Amino acid sequence: MKNRKRILKQFHYWECDTFAEYLHNMSARGWHFKGWKLGLIFEKGEPEDIEYAVEVFPKGSEMDTRPEPEAQEYAEYCGAAGWKLVDGRRKFCVFRKERRDAVPIVTPEERLYNIKRAGRVQWFWEFAGIGFVTGMIWFQFLTLNFERWIFFDLMLLLLVGSLLGCLEKLTEGIAMLITAHYKRKELLEGRIPFYGGKGQVIIRYLKNYMWVVEIGAYSLIAGTYLLIAGMRGSAYLLLVPVSAGLVMLLFMAVLEIWRPSRANNWAVQMLAALGITIVLIPVIIVVVMTSGGEKPVLSKADIPLTQADYKEVSGQIVHTDEGHLEGILGSMRYFQVEYGESADSKEEEENTDTLWYYVFQTEHPWILNKVWQRYEKNAYQPRDCTAKWEAVSAFEGGMAGGLYTVRFQDKLLYMYSDESLDVEQIQIIKNKLQL
Repeated sequence: MKNRKRILKQFHYWECDTFAEYLHNMSARGWHFKGWKLGLIFEKGEPEDIEYAVEVFPKGSEMDTRPEPEAQEYAEYCGAAGWKLVDGRRKFCVFRKERRDAVPIVTPEERLYNIKRAGRVQWFWEFAGIGFVTGMIWFQFLTLNFERWIFFDLMLLLLVGSLLGCLEKLTEGIAMLITAHYKRKELLEGRIPFYGGKGQVIIRYLKNYMWVVEIGAYSLIAGTYLLIAGMRGSAYLLLVPVSAGLVMLLFMAVLEIWRPSRANNWAVQMLAALGITIVLIPVIIVVVMTSGGEKPVLSKADIPLTQADYKEVSGQIVHTDEGHLEGILGSMRYFQVEYGESADSKEEEENTDTLWYYVFQTEHPWILNKVWQRYEKNAYQPRDCTAKWEAVSAFEGGMAGGLYTVRFQDKLLYMYSDESLDVEQIQIIKNKLQL
């Protein structure tokens, strides 16, 4: 029979009494708490009725993996009061009652203040982190990548998930404020608050494990979606965050076992950030080499519109590119076609004829309005050509060639050709693209 066992269980600061009860119940079954080392470490012994006290040390830090000198001094003070420090981690200090006449370590008012402050600081930095990431994602969506991400269901899922993550942290913050209010009320009524309970268990699981569930579920859904959609190269991109996550888990496990001092912990984490980047470089190279490469030139039959459909053009198709996104809100199709005299002529800009176009289709007018406004804002000296296109609205803008933004009832065309188009050419383009 094993004399030691490790339990991967975590508590947050508002569960001090639940944590102490848990340790007491384990001792009653003959498993006595010895400290932290990649989880809670218990040693087998005789069942005992041991009373524990779990306190929040105000001078502790989230970077503490073991009791620092300040905590050791605090332990000497508590030892005089009848409590022996078993171990400490972050701002937690776990004490074992050594004398029957041991007095409380801190007053009820001090205890509430310490717990409240530690929980607030920890929550703030966690919320700041997820808020920053969410803000960056939404900034990209609303400014630079709206017309692509709005038709990509995985990005929509990420956008919604990031908001839910922020909402989850806000809910946790509100719950802590409510808890602090009621604990303060209990103190004013002369009662000793109990820190824990079922409500706190739910918050703890949301705090400690929900991010793992969310990241795991998103990676699984994203990988399956990309593979089914035939986007194998994009699916390989998931190796990057997965690799980063595995490296981070390994790094955290090493820290839990090693338990460096606070100063060393800071230094190691800075070096780890650099190390993770170095480890990811070969992964990114593999992804690029696997998913990259020159795309084959599409045949004319695979392209809905080429220059040869509406004008005379010499040479042959030397370069093509295409992209397609389709989601619950609509679709986006992109094509680029270059004609040249030979396969190498695409490198000589003056010998090529270039055409590219995006066709956005959706039943939601606000999406087309948003795309229209983005292109209109960035247009160079836009000139109205609505009548020419027989559309809801249209303008031509650009210093050379023809750059058109054309709005129809449920579609929007964004198109560039090497020269301006006449009415006859426009009619052909509309028929070919089913506008």
